[in-house]
Amino acid sequence: MIPLAKAATMASSLTSHRLLQTTSQELTATCPVSLLTEETIQSCLDWQEAESSKYNCTADSYLASLTPGKYAGVTANYLSFNTAQATPHFVERAQLLTRCTGGNIIFAEAEDIAVDPISDIGSASAVGAELYDAYLMIYSFTSEASSLGLFETLNDRIREKPMELDYEDIFPKVRAMGEYRTDGETNIDLLMADGDFFVPVVRIDLLEKEGLALPHTWDDLVELARYFNGTDLNDDGETDDDWGFCIYPRTGSGFNDAWIPELMYGTWATTDQTRGIQEGFLFDDETLEPRIGNGFEKAMNIWKDLWPMSADSCITSTFAEGRCAIGFAPPGCWKSIFVDTDEGGIAWRNRTEGEWGPVLRDENGEALWRPTFKDGTYAEPYRLKPFGSLEVVDRETDDLVECDPKTCPKGEKIKASNELPDDDRANMLVDSPHVDKYINRVPFYWSGGKSASPEVKDLMFEFFSYVNSPATSVDDIVMPSWLDDWRYSQLADYERNYEKGGWNFDSWNEHQRVMKYALSNEANSALTLQLPGVLQYTRDVMLPNFQKYVAGEQDIEITKKETYDGWNDVTESYGLISQIDNYRAALGMDGLSDVQKCSLHRSEMDAIDPAICAEVEDNSTTIIIILTSIVGAGIVGIVAYFSYKRYKTFQDIKKAHEQQMESTLNEATRALRQLDYPLHLVRGSDFVGEKKLTRHEILRNSHRLSVLDNIGDVDAFIQAGNNVVFFSHQWTGFKHPDPDGHQYTCMVKALHELAKRNGWNEDLSNVFVWVDYSCIPQANSSVQNLAIRSLAVYASSA
Repeated sequence: MIPLAKAATMASSLTSHRLLQTTSQELTATCPVSLLTEETIQSCLDWQEAESSKYNCTADSYLASLTPGKYAGVTANYLSFNTAQATPHFVERAQLLTRCTGGNIIFAEAEDIAVDPISDIGSASAVGAELYDAYLMIYSFTSEASSLGLFETLNDRIREKPMELDYEDIFPKVRAMGEYRTDGETNIDLLMADGDFFVPVVRIDLLEKEGLALPHTWDDLVELARYFNGTDLNDDGETDDDWGFCIYPRTGSGFNDAWIPELMYGTWATTDQTRGIQEGFLFDDETLEPRIGNGFEKAMNIWKDLWPMSADSCITSTFAEGRCAIGFAPPGCWKSIFVDTDEGGIAWRNRTEGEWGPVLRDENGEALWRPTFKDGTYAEPYRLKPFGSLEVVDRETDDLVECDPKTCPKGEKIKASNELPDDDRANMLVDSPHVDKYINRVPFYWSGGKSASPEVKDLMFEFFSYVNSPATSVDDIVMPSWLDDWRYSQLADYERNYEKGGWNFDSWNEHQRVMKYALSNEANSALTLQLPGVLQYTRDVMLPNFQKYVAGEQDIEITKKETYDGWNDVTESYGLISQIDNYRAALGMDGLSDVQKCSLHRSEMDAIDPAICAEVEDNSTTIIIILTSIVGAGIVGIVAYFSYKRYKTFQDIKKAHEQQMESTLNEATRALRQLDYPLHLVRGSDFVGEKKLTRHEILRNSHRLSVLDNIGDVDAFIQAGNNVVFFSHQWTGFKHPDPDGHQYTCMVKALHELAKRNGWNEDLSNVFVWVDYSCIPQANSSVQNLAIRSLAVYASSA
């Protein structure tokens, strides 16, 4: 199916300028039942039964938890987009919710998902039409509305539905797409419902047949695409329409043509971003100068090589007919390839006016051709981790340097085939020439109001929670749609949903492995551009320059200059200072202080308000005068002190000790503002279920740790209604800190007592534990030291 343009955000970012400001002041007196006659009571019961019979809440467990008729008489207007293909199951779910609650949701269709929601919500330059109450939106188009406060912050609503919504079940990087940091706090503005990133798929039968290795780098991809391009890939005797590389979006994809440059962004990120989402790669985060240098040039050269060897992989049947060696597209494109391999998968198909036809079969009903391994079994295309780079940009020099643990802290070693898991089909292939080298992989998440009344917003958030919840989405995710897995639970059990959806085990296994990797906190994932004016940056500036360069119509230096100047022009039109604020907020970073802004951007700050920097200067002058006086007095004191005490040599030792303590305190103060190592937590129920203190590496490898990358993630985690308990233990054994289990027993008792006193869930499902042995790396002393340096932040989260 055609993938949703950009990651689909269920923007129950119900826009609100005046959220919940109308509160009824009426008082209602209650009549005791004992004063009512039996006839009156029976009449009330009959009426209640009659009202309840109007509603049906038996369709699923989520609806069963709602009060029948809860939203009777409430109507909400929802702006969707291409519902029949993007989210067809939403219509049925809305009907079920109406039967249960009486609330009515009216679907309207946007013609342009990038423009129409913003036109209705409003912006800094235009008042919105205010026709709709909620939207299906592109996450990269929401930063301006977030900065203007036009979205209702969803933190409290999410906190009120801990069990139904199970927000922690959503992949961390998917949650990050819906967050916006402002005034030192992380707001959840979007309820995300799509894990959209570019996923490579390779014809593993071709690799086995030709004795070739799995491609890991972009250079590997170019070499492999060139090897297969224009060769007969499906044994039909034709080569003119067989391609080395099939992609989406490709020219002719309609609305998504605007996002063709994001293919290149995904390559660019692998050289320029090495430390996680907050680092970013498109702009300098203090000056917003475009980072168009050697990494950008390498990415453009990769795509100049790939473009003539590529065709569409999604809206045509090219890949399904076996006429592509490698595919590169969002996961939604691959659903039709993997679902129901009797009629789907890779095979010859009849084509009728461009539409996909049935598999071509012989007189015995057997497919005339399908890709097979050497042993004759069907060779399902193989999903692999996103391509990466063996070189990364040194941000001091802009030179490309080798990826290693220092330059690529989130890099990984490329494994030999025999080191892969037994259930990984790539273990049959020859080794990559890059075995044991470090690679920087960066999953790239492409792009995928009015003041509504409180009752309408309640209804819409109920609907978004309903279609987002595990109770419904685990089954719905395998249906034809543009939505891709965004929850752990959707990938937890092959038999529960994917087998019923027609996937074979290998397809599901490789799919869940790649999705869990790319959407976890461990991956060095990159977000697409999230700035007001994103269409101007990408469609109006980057797209024409990309097209001219890959077509050979202009050289790389002109391309770099035109893009650099064009982006700066867009930034200037929206205001440099506000764009810097938006860029940092979208990456989860705090804004620059007035001191920093005045130092870096004095003229722009004076244009906004000359008094801001004048006040900063006055404060700085006062501080300098005070410090000068203090320093002068200090010098006199030190001279006098050492003149009088010079014979006491132990004072030198004391002074050194004081300096060391000051350095330690300064480091501790710095550590309060940032995490040097992600915060790892154990869910309370899991902690109790372990029956002992369990080593960090065991919990990590079995995916039983919740990982929070930065302070913004920690804030959002706490604001979502989770509770953190901080434990520290002694080492009472040489090999294990608690060999007798005494400390663990006390911790469990304390955990239950805290839950009881604070009214937390008795099953500890919303309680998370930090404890040294389980949450700090034990095997690697370097990362262990980083975690120890972050202890102050860890403790402050509890």
